[in-house]
Amino acid sequence: MAHYFENDKNLKTDRHEIHFSIDGKTFLMMSDAGVFSKDKLDTGTSILLESVLKNSQPAKHVLDLGCGIGPVGVVLGTFWNCEVTGIDVNERACALALQNYKNNHVQGQVLCQDGVTAGEFDCILLNPPIRAGKEVIYRLFEQSAAHLTKNGALWIVMRKQHGAQSAVNFLQDTLHLKTERLNRDKGFWIIKAFRKEN
Repeated sequence: MAHYFENDKNLKTDRHEIHFSIDGKTFLMMSDAGVFSKDKLDTGTSILLESVLKNSQPAKHVLDLGCGIGPVGVVLGTFWNCEVTGIDVNERACALALQNYKNNHVQGQVLCQDGVTAGEFDCILLNPPIRAGKEVIYRLFEQSAAHLTKNGALWIVMRKQHGAQSAVNFLQDTLHLKTERLNRDKGFWIIKAFRKEN
């Protein structure tokens, strides 16, 4: 079985449109086989986006870490008119994300790589790749913390049963970030992490 965080060169293409609504606005995006949540906007990302739009001021530089086909960048780029960077290891997803940015008139770039290696961001959003394992997820937390601006925030969506409380403990105790749980819905926690001096 192919996972969305792997690249399967032999996987047949099945391009199709998906539609979803966030905060009263409907979005159209292209999707394909072999990408995360290929047929719809997943519940966790939907809750994350609604929570960020409700609880955050618009940011200038947004990083969508593990961007998939780019729904987070498309939505925040549309509402905030911000500069978006998407990062993912899945080559097919990256190509789709870039296309979706362009089709939705969002200013952004997509980097096909494993994790954050450069740049500073006011807002980083992460729906962790649970199946990739705890070691990978916590490395993404560490990289995100290192690439936040002084007043920036990392937003994470995680199911309680997938270790949300352990993630909070790691963010607080190991990375020395302050955390707030700003929403809890359908088993998902929305966690905001930022520097303690903020």
